Amino acid sequence: MNVKREYFSKVKKTRIPRPVVKEETDILSQTGSVKATDAVIYGSNWYHDKVNDLIEISDAGPALSFQHLLPGKDKYDREGLYLLLSIAYRTTGNANVNIRSFSGWHVELPNSLKGNMFIDEQTLHWVSDDCCININSIYTGEKIWIQRVDWEWISRETSYYDESEKKQWLNRSKKEIDALYKKKRVTKRSVQDFLISRIENDPEFAKRCLMLLNNDKLFEKDIVSLFKDLGEE
Repeated sequence: MNVKREYFSKVKKTRIPRPVVKEETDILSQTGSVKATDAVIYGSNWYHDKVNDLIEISDAGPALSFQHLLPGKDKYDREGLYLLLSIAYRTTGNANVNIRSFSGWHVELPNSLKGNMFIDEQTLHWVSDDCCININSIYTGEKIWIQRVDWEWISRETSYYDESEKKQWLNRSKKEIDALYKKKRVTKRSVQDFLISRIENDPEFAKRCLMLLNNDKLFEKDIVSLFKDLGEE
């Protein structure tokens, strides 16, 4: 089938907001707390309760971005730490609020008239780049109030609930941590270890390595055959 084309003498440009360059902040401390009222909020159906300093949401739609308020999610990745995020909130009696959490999961928050903490344990595996809470749904006539988000750097090393208090803490020395960031001398062995690690963790890189091994077979083909393989005809 031959596709019929038309000629357009004038085409409208795509309109986008002008980029705003924001100053990067380096957020320190092992734990911290940020107010929901300081978040960047997109969408409608929300209200700033100035008396209690809460964000009141009455319907689906709003998204609260904490990206500029939280530490960089991969900041301590080399040390085996991840950013555990928790949301302080309360609801009306039958709100059944469904959100997209910081870890990208869609979860229903338990109703709570007196207030509750939702601990997003899935941030162990991943934190969304926009650090947003999206309000997916709320029952008609119901509300949720979001007070703050708490954050804490937690070790990826695990312990069991039935273990003693001492087992729940990981002792670290400054010397051990400094060694992780120390610039290492490049040797034949270190390069080999780097390539092995890259192949194990990057499927696309592993595929490229296999393509290099197949180069000899490609050189056996003539230039016309190689062009046809591209499918550009």
